[in-house]
Amino acid sequence: MIDIVIVNWNSYDFLRKCVESIFKSNQSELITSVIVIDNNSTDDSLYLLPINAKIQVIKNTENVGFARACNQGFKMSQAKYILLLNPDAVLLENTISASFDYMEAHDDVDVLGCQLLNESNLVTPTCARFPKTINFMYHSLGLSKIWPKLFHPPTLMTDWDHKESRFVDQVMGAYMFMRNTVFEKAGYFDERFFVYFEELDFSLSLKNAGGKSFYHSHIQAIHTGMGTTASVKAFRLFLSLSSRLKYAKKHFSTLGYFTVAFFTFTVEFLMRFLQLLIKGNLKETKNLVKGYWMLCKNV
Repeated sequence: MIDIVIVNWNSYDFLRKCVESIFKSNQSELITSVIVIDNNSTDDSLYLLPINAKIQVIKNTENVGFARACNQGFKMSQAKYILLLNPDAVLLENTISASFDYMEAHDDVDVLGCQLLNESNLVTPTCARFPKTINFMYHSLGLSKIWPKLFHPPTLMTDWDHKESRFVDQVMGAYMFMRNTVFEKAGYFDERFFVYFEELDFSLSLKNAGGKSFYHSHIQAIHTGMGTTASVKAFRLFLSLSSRLKYAKKHFSTLGYFTVAFFTFTVEFLMRFLQLLIKGNLKETKNLVKGYWMLCKNV
């Protein structure tokens, strides 16, 4: 009935805890298989996996990126539902069963997201909106962080408390419960996005095809957030900015794309750089410069 796809890259003990939580759920019999796509990890995360006949591990010989690895798992699945799950997520006892029951009762929903709690049991913003050029301008100027309700962030809906259920543009891929038929509507993830923005791009394709994404505030899971990329901050910054520019180039006008690029390379860099200097955070300043240097070399 349900295949779970997890993309792993040096997730350490997160992966083990994630998979164990799957089989501790109150209806684990709904799970057909847990497909772990490993992007050439160099840690012991795969060796820490519990032993279970439902677990399938695919080992890539290189890090092919999140989008491409997700597609590997999606194309392997023949179950009615697919759950895309981050390795740094932990399911509660009824997370899967509640998601399954909701989707069975609501044929108009193609993708279901749940309320994600951090390790302090606080609700975290996870849903995103489809951005416009001006939203990236607000973000580069820092306005979306100071007054998010007035100057909406480009994607992540930090201006909304996520305490009620509603239809949204995009639910986070940390927990994305989908009908297998969704790929007939929207296609698969665009593999030009190594990581970041691939879910947003996919959700836009789904909406354009008449599909819907729903956020359910009464279904919950735990999500650490950035658990697998916390040790590579400069690289993470490069990937995030690179994917932002790819999204803008794909979906915005030529003027919109160049506006986003200008604000990203100049205004945002200067704002970030000055803030870190004022704080005296030399380590993060170095990560900032390194991340932007990688961006300049690869754009």
